[in-house]
Amino acid sequence: MCLILGSSRVGAGAWVQQKGGYYLKFSTAYLATTEEFNHEGRRLAILEEQPAFDDASFRDLNLTGYLEYGLSQRLTLIASLPFKTLRAERTVRIGGGLLEQREIANTAGLADVALSLRHALLSSPLALSLQGGLKLPLGYEKQPANDGPPLGTGSPDGEFHLLLGKSLYPLPVYLSSGLGYRRRGGRLHDEVLYTFELGYTLGPALFKLALDGLKNTSPPPDVAGRLVLNPLPGGGGALPELIAGDQDVVKFNPAIIYTFRPGLDLQGEILYIAAGKNTLSGTIYSLGIVFSHGRTE
Repeated sequence: MCLILGSSRVGAGAWVQQKGGYYLKFSTAYLATTEEFNHEGRRLAILEEQPAFDDASFRDLNLTGYLEYGLSQRLTLIASLPFKTLRAERTVRIGGGLLEQREIANTAGLADVALSLRHALLSSPLALSLQGGLKLPLGYEKQPANDGPPLGTGSPDGEFHLLLGKSLYPLPVYLSSGLGYRRRGGRLHDEVLYTFELGYTLGPALFKLALDGLKNTSPPPDVAGRLVLNPLPGGGGALPELIAGDQDVVKFNPAIIYTFRPGLDLQGEILYIAAGKNTLSGTIYSLGIVFSHGRTE
């Protein structure tokens, strides 16, 4: 379920850095929740549909480094690497509920590194870019010693995005959007990604509101090639499988960026997981500091 925090947005949208320019952001993000969306999109307590578990919770605290660097006037290198500390808790019923045991599992380490290139096709009358890259696993363990939450899927992914942006100057407003496709490694199905963003500048502050989505190419009841089996009405049948892997996600992302001086910004943002399937429900809080040089084009 922690995969939702790996579903990062497209960064600075369609604009590229000028040659030698950079945008370096260090941010921390926190999610603590006791709810999830099941394979039908209903919001439930985590593991509520699994009768052997109760009182489950999940926490993710991470520190992420994000870099954009202008290799040329039209080509920008993008890299992102998070360090995560994950914690999962649940009560396990044993012997038909006669005994209960509290399980707590922690995982810490480097998650998946993402590397991309963004190429500008147009800068006027609107910004139009193509971006492609890879996500590579670093800290994934196939059989972790403490059976803790995984730091990733353990398989590389490839992504391709078409990005558009438009400044409404002299109005202090911009619009940005993107459509992408993620080719999943391993058994997971491919995903379609989309984002829409509106930004407004007021003095030293920039206010942003974004909608980010991830749609699986296979309906989430089909998990890694296997249909989820539900109990038959009135009893009998197979118990539901423990859902993992394929998912849909919709997130709202308001943010404020305050410029203290040229090249130094502070960013605060909230990512509210509004809907989804096979994914966590909750709110991610993030705070970051940004160092930059040059301008976007």
